[in-house]
Amino acid sequence: MSNALEIDSAVNTAENANWWTSWCKDQPQDTRSRILAQAFKEVHLNGFQAASIQNIIDGAGVTKGALYHHFASKDEIGFALLDEIFIHYIRVSFIDPISQSNDPITALRNHLQETGECMSEEDIMLGCPLDHFAQEMAPLNQEFQARIDALYKLKHDGLVDSFKKGQEAGNVTTAVSAESIALMIDATMQGCMAMAKSKRSLSTLMQCGEGLFHYLEQLRPENQK
Repeated sequence: MSNALEIDSAVNTAENANWWTSWCKDQPQDTRSRILAQAFKEVHLNGFQAASIQNIIDGAGVTKGALYHHFASKDEIGFALLDEIFIHYIRVSFIDPISQSNDPITALRNHLQETGECMSEEDIMLGCPLDHFAQEMAPLNQEFQARIDALYKLKHDGLVDSFKKGQEAGNVTTAVSAESIALMIDATMQGCMAMAKSKRSLSTLMQCGEGLFHYLEQLRPENQK
C-alpha cells in the first residue's frame, strides 16, 4: 500500500471508528458531549491548531450557535477535551484496573496486552492522542501545558501508588523505588507507541511490549520468580 493510500485509510478509520474513539464511549449523548466526541476525532486526525470548527459542527450535527453556547472558544474545547475525555480515559482505563489489585505487575501486563490486541495498524498510524496534543500545544500555551502536565502526573502518580501497594503486599521487589519503576514504565510506553507509529507497525508495538513485560517480571520478589 502506498503512503498516500495508508494515510487515506487512517483518515477513513478515524472518521468512523477506531480504538482511540473508545475514549469517548462512556460519555453522555447530549449536545455538549457530541461536540466533544467529534472534536476529539477532529483534533486527533488534524491536530488542535488545524482542527476545523466547521468539521466539528457538521460531525456533531449541531449549529454554530449550539457549539458556542457550550464553548466560548476553540481553546475552551481543547481544555474540555483534556479535563474530561482524556482524564476519564486515564482514570477508568488505566489507573483503576491497576490500582484495584495488589499485584500491579500482573494487572499492568493484562491491561497492556488487552489494549495491544484491540489495536489495528490504523490505530498505530494515528498514534496516541494525548502525546500528540502534548507535543503540539504544551510548548505554545501555558494553560494547555498546565493541564497536560497534570494529566501525565495523574497517570504517573497512579503507577507509583499501585507499585507501592504491590511492594507492601510483597508482590513487587523493594530493591527499586516505586517512583523509578513508574518513570521507566511511563518512558517505555511512550517510546513504544512513538516507535510503532514511526514504523507504521503494530508488530513493533507488540515486540516492544514483550520487552516491557520482561522488565516487569524482573520486578517480582525472588520467591515469586
